[in-house]
Amino acid sequence: MGKESTRLPQPSGQGRAEAGKSAFFPGNGPAYPPKVTAMYEAVLDLFASGRELTTLKVSEITAKAGIGKGTAYEYFSSKEEMIVGAIEYEAARHFYMIMDLIKSGQSFREIIFRGLDMMEASNQRYSGFTLLEKIMKDNTITGNGLWEEIKKHSEGCGLVPGLTRRLLELATENGQIQEADPFKVWSAILSQFMVYAFYLTHQKLFPEMEREAARETVYQNILKMLH
Repeated sequence: MGKESTRLPQPSGQGRAEAGKSAFFPGNGPAYPPKVTAMYEAVLDLFASGRELTTLKVSEITAKAGIGKGTAYEYFSSKEEMIVGAIEYEAARHFYMIMDLIKSGQSFREIIFRGLDMMEASNQRYSGFTLLEKIMKDNTITGNGLWEEIKKHSEGCGLVPGLTRRLLELATENGQIQEADPFKVWSAILSQFMVYAFYLTHQKLFPEMEREAARETVYQNILKMLH
């Protein structure tokens, strides 16, 4: 019996090879079998607790998820595949929050501020982003196993251009920005989000800067860069 896909339901008979494809942004939203969701949540909880990837075992993940170890191999061929799937799962969850804001007609400002809210939540959960940095830099798991899995899953971001276009439409409709180059738009947004990440992890360096003032500064900087 082939491994059940961790993506949206697929035609039968596709087997284990299907799991190598990306779960990023499938159709109208991510949908995973309940046991897969449980394993992804377990991986993220273990990350948040500071668990080292180098010694993390599949049995720990499945125990945390409340399922049998053998069940993991019905869906995943390796620990690295499971870890990358969990990272995708978390990213997709944030992506669809933004998509929902766009579909509901929220403003460019509201979308940027929700993005900052997500950064704050990640900062709290993952110990000031240091854990995420450690995950991305780790090359000790089965050689470069983690990075190899990330490369396999780097496809499938087809909705991102559409998201970019809609963000541009929202901003240009109100005359907030004039820049139409998607690369420049994302450069401006991501650079300022990195500034906010630095603020969150080094607030002691800026004792006079209140949280709301920092958020407003980030937003205004984005507008200036794109006007």
